[in-house]
Amino acid sequence: MATTTNLAPGENWTGIDAFAGSTAADRARNFVRARRHTLLVRAMRWSLPTAGASVIVVYFLMIFNTTGWVASLPKLEMPRIIPDNLTMDNPTYEGFNKDGGKYVVRAKTAVQDLVNTEFVRLNDITGDMTDAKKSKTKLTAAHGEFNTKTNKLELSGGIDIVAESGMKAKLSRATILTDDNVIFSKEPVLVDMPSGTIRSNEMRLLNKTREVAFIDDVKAHLIPPKNEGAPASGAAAAKPAAAPLLGGGEGPIDITSNRLDIDDTGKTAIFTGHVRAQQAGAALETAELQVKYAGGDSKDTGAMPGDGAKIERIVSKSPVVMTRAPQDRVTGASLDYDAANQIAVVNGDVEMTSGEGRGATADKVTVSQKADTILLTGSVVATQGRNQLKGERLYVERATGRTQLTSPAGAGGEPGRIFTRFYRGEANEAQSAKEKVKQLADATASAATGAMGVFKTDPTAPIDVEAGRLDVDDRSKQAVFKTDVHAVQGDFVVRTSELRAYYTGAAGLAETAAGPADKKAPAQISRIEARGAVIVTSKNGQKATGDWADYDVKKNEVILGGDVILTQDKNVVRGTKLRIDMLTGKSVIDSDASGAWAATAAPPDAKNATGFTMRPGTTGRPSAIFYPRDKKAAEKKPPTGASEGAGSAGAWGPNGPSE
Repeated sequence: MATTTNLAPGENWTGIDAFAGSTAADRARNFVRARRHTLLVRAMRWSLPTAGASVIVVYFLMIFNTTGWVASLPKLEMPRIIPDNLTMDNPTYEGFNKDGGKYVVRAKTAVQDLVNTEFVRLNDITGDMTDAKKSKTKLTAAHGEFNTKTNKLELSGGIDIVAESGMKAKLSRATILTDDNVIFSKEPVLVDMPSGTIRSNEMRLLNKTREVAFIDDVKAHLIPPKNEGAPASGAAAAKPAAAPLLGGGEGPIDITSNRLDIDDTGKTAIFTGHVRAQQAGAALETAELQVKYAGGDSKDTGAMPGDGAKIERIVSKSPVVMTRAPQDRVTGASLDYDAANQIAVVNGDVEMTSGEGRGATADKVTVSQKADTILLTGSVVATQGRNQLKGERLYVERATGRTQLTSPAGAGGEPGRIFTRFYRGEANEAQSAKEKVKQLADATASAATGAMGVFKTDPTAPIDVEAGRLDVDDRSKQAVFKTDVHAVQGDFVVRTSELRAYYTGAAGLAETAAGPADKKAPAQISRIEARGAVIVTSKNGQKATGDWADYDVKKNEVILGGDVILTQDKNVVRGTKLRIDMLTGKSVIDSDASGAWAATAAPPDAKNATGFTMRPGTTGRPSAIFYPRDKKAAEKKPPTGASEGAGSAGAWGPNGPSE
């Protein structure tokens, strides 16, 4: 082997210094190089033999596998990572909503899906959702799945949602969009609030906008706040009040509908689709019902009305039907109910009924539950059996049993008029046998005396009354007509300034303390009193005036008193009392000792002589009987008790002392 050196000729190795001219740094680098070289040499001493041995082992394994010896050797399982084995304990997921709120979701265990890493399965879930106003909503669920990308949480199995407002919800399945603070479920849900409960088949709750929608088969059970001002004892508390037609009561209200939308910001709840609200024995039905409420947000929390919520107004712009047990019913085109003042207004084609044959129609009705009054306006028609009242304004005080019917003045200043019609009995009511016998006897006696009715009329005909005003007191059973009263029954006409009718039964316009039998019986007039300038006329022109008149409906008898003047054609008689039998038409005028008496007779008519006869009165003053008569029949059969001076030609003479 050949080498080369840089020795000069004649120099030897011993004279050379290896570290001559080198620094300490150079010497350190040289030692590091030497050390590396040593380690490399050692590694190669072990690696080269090992590599060679490995090549030999692989070679022999290939030979063994070809011959089938490897299959008989035991195999070793290699460890693998699967999703079910990647379980986390007590994980927490949190983030912020778009409106600045915050959400935190915790679970006892969570399983990460390694195939789709966006999904995490959670068990034993608890969570808090806080909106921008620091309102918290807590939730618990047995199971759930959380999408970490969309922040969508699917819950199932025993879900409970509790808001600080006191609202509690129970669901079987629910979806929570944590970014939008939205909870919805398409399975049955039960919501419990301080003011009641709500059930439905679907729900959607938006905490951000404080809105909630209940969909399909909605059932709301609402508990109104207690009326602290209501009496707790005494007579007022002893007698339970009748169930109001709408709200105002203290019992729970049950409402069913197809959908319910609540906006707690605007304080409105809208029921839509076959709405029915029921409280005690009262019920309301309509297509849509809007409820305005106040309060319930002392903490300003939650999307549902909280504790202390009170109904302020109930409005329906669709036709409504209100009923109250046992037979009260009100229908109209729209409804506006002021719950604070307990005043309900029904507008458009209003119909009110209270039992069979009792009712009223009007353009508008205002019901004040606090004052217990009813006001009907417009074209008012009230009926009770065959009895009928017509006017423009009907005001009813239910508690006192008072009713007033009036009509405002017309456009030209004409006074308003009201109209009524009363019947003596039912249309199919048969006359008693005693009354039939009396009528037959009276008719026979009239024929015998030749008396043909002067003021004769049909006592079963209806009584029509026209006046400026009618006041009815159902407790005292009186109906008072005022202002130019005009009453007609058949051919019998009465005009006066005031007419007072007494009746039996109930008018049916207001509630009174009358018993059940009295309430069912329709009002029937038993007696009528007229006061102030009474004028009575008949179809044939007979006329009588007086200061007062009494009509006994049962006896079919009218008594006219005071300064009585009876006129028949040109015949005139003046006295103090006129008694008229409406069945036979016979009219008898009397005069007491203190009253003036006078008579004037006209010559008889050749064809149909008219006149009167006189007889002694009970006080010695002359009395007269008026009748149109047939001349020949009267000559053959003069009236019993007539004076001899009662000539057949219509002449007259006193049968007692005269003035």
